[in-house]
Formats: sequence, structure tokens, C-alpha cells
Amino acid sequence: MTMAKFTRESRRAPRSRHDSTVELLGDRGGAPAGTARLVDVSSSGARFAATEVFVLGAPIRARLRLMRSGVLDVRGTVVRVEEKANYTLYAVRFDPTSNRG
Repeated sequence: MTMAKFTRESRRAPRSRHDSTVELLGDRGGAPAGTARLVDVSSSGARFAATEVFVLGAPIRARLRLMRSGVLDVRGTVVRVEEKANYTLYAVRFDPTSNRG
């Protein structure tokens, strides 16, 4: 039986590394509810580091500020959670209707 090996090339979209701030938006309005550090982003999702707690499957609203794309308001779902010593890495898959530029 042959098992598939997943590599970076098998991702849906190439990732770009970032080190910028992500504004995590609350349920109502556009006021930031918190901030996180953007680790990387692609056309289908992003990864950010935060001290706040999100559960797998949680909806996320965020504002990303990217040099080439400008300000993007995105919605997505937490699809992976990686616990680290002082923070947690969250992978978010963007909803198809998000403003991703």
C-alpha cells in the first residue's frame, strides 16, 4: 500500500511569509477585539500567532494589512491549532466570500 506524501507543493495556494499585525474583529461592527501576529498568508487562508484562545472550527473575522494588497477584511474558519510554549498558532481557511483582493 502506497501512502501519499504531502509537501509544500501540494498546498492549494503558495504561502507568503509575513510578520505583521492582524486585527481580530468582534462580532459587531469593525472595531478590533484583539490583535495577533500574522505568520503567513495565501489566497486560501492564513496562519497567525495569538495568546487568545480559539477552538477548532471557530469562525474568525480579521483585518489584514498587506503591502501589495492593502487592507483586507476576511472571514474564515479555524482549521488547525498548534500549541506552543507562550502562544498558539492558528490556521484559518478563508470563506469564499471574503474580501481578499
